[in-house]
Amino acid sequence: MAVAGERGGGVLAGSSDPNTSSSAAAADTVAAVMTHATRGSSLRLLVRVPTIVFLVLVAIRLAILGHTIAEVTGKPVTDVYVLRIEQIASSPGTPYRDFPVEYMFPENLAMQLIGGSGAEATAIRLVFIAFVADLAAAAAVWWGWGRRPAAVYLVLGVPLLSFLYQRFDLVSVALATWGVALVERRDDVGGGIALGSAVMLKLWPLAVAPVLLVRRRWRALAAAAAVCLVVGLAWLLAAGPKGPVQVLSFRGARGWSAESIEGNLLWLASHGTLILEQGAMRIGAAPAWAKALLFAGLLGYEVVVWRRAGGEARDPAGGACLAAVTAVLVFSPLISEQYAAWLLPWAAVAFEGDRAERKVAGIAATAIVLTGLLGLFYLMPFGWAALAQRWTILARNVALVLLLIVWFRASAPNAAGSAVVADIGVDARFPSGGGEGV
Repeated sequence: MAVAGERGGGVLAGSSDPNTSSSAAAADTVAAVMTHATRGSSLRLLVRVPTIVFLVLVAIRLAILGHTIAEVTGKPVTDVYVLRIEQIASSPGTPYRDFPVEYMFPENLAMQLIGGSGAEATAIRLVFIAFVADLAAAAAVWWGWGRRPAAVYLVLGVPLLSFLYQRFDLVSVALATWGVALVERRDDVGGGIALGSAVMLKLWPLAVAPVLLVRRRWRALAAAAAVCLVVGLAWLLAAGPKGPVQVLSFRGARGWSAESIEGNLLWLASHGTLILEQGAMRIGAAPAWAKALLFAGLLGYEVVVWRRAGGEARDPAGGACLAAVTAVLVFSPLISEQYAAWLLPWAAVAFEGDRAERKVAGIAATAIVLTGLLGLFYLMPFGWAALAQRWTILARNVALVLLLIVWFRASAPNAAGSAVVADIGVDARFPSGGGEGV
């Protein structure tokens, strides 16, 4: 990572020779940054996470895998996503052309492969795919940033396991994380291919892709663009122009998702009735102008995040990526519980950063735990569960908005403790940034 010290004369305050070379100044700057990071690292309790911790965290996932298989084989499958996979895979005709599909082309292909032989078999295949993707994402965090962030990733994911192994989101998380990790390790082509694949599987990794611009990794950016172009052309040839419209419009859904900020407020105020619309519980009607305002707000926040990330010494894979992905949730008319998985790797990396990054990572962890609690409330048959769901969604959404506010203030150029990159060409890595090998 290209790292340097603060702008201005502070970097060269110890030099009385005006002809001091820029390389010497850069070395002093990197030494100061590394010394600061080392002092911060000495305050952490677990410098090296014991192997037993990883074994326990993997054992928890194996238990969830076994429990999920027992559930789907012992009872009729009622999960909406699994049933939707089965419906798409068994429907006659061409997806997008003959019937609408709200999923990206590669995900639709995966649905065609794992579905069609009964909901039970589909659910079992999906749980194994999600389990492998979960461990792959943890391996990517370990490869890119070290042993401790990988453990944090696995810990943060535990609250979501009650539902996450019946979703496809962890595959996109693994691909996006490997994309950024490979770029972190100087494999630009491999990183670009992985990140481009993640974008074409689920659109949300577009929020992470600007890390390639910040790092000026043009080969990685070209590789990602090539993947998107090839997959996009294949999608267009196979399904025609209807596909992207169906995906962006959530298959023509009109209401606000019950978990979105707007939908949750309508639900709390009892303005409208929840209905199952296009695979999600929705309420009210989301007009086109409101969606346009949300999209404009998303673009504005993303521009601010990545412009500031380009002028900081912080690793953009931490707080910047976390804020960028959180903005996708906050400014979207649709939020589902599994979307919390998108935050996991970036929150784990942010916990390795400075005080501001650890603060936003802590807020993200709160949102993740609340989402896990929400998943449990969804399973409860008690009369008070619906009320608990509403208020838990509100608390989770407040945490997401708070994360954006805290990061916006912490990353401001004049914010206390903000680290600014000087224009000197030095390539260095923080000691905590992947110093421990696989």
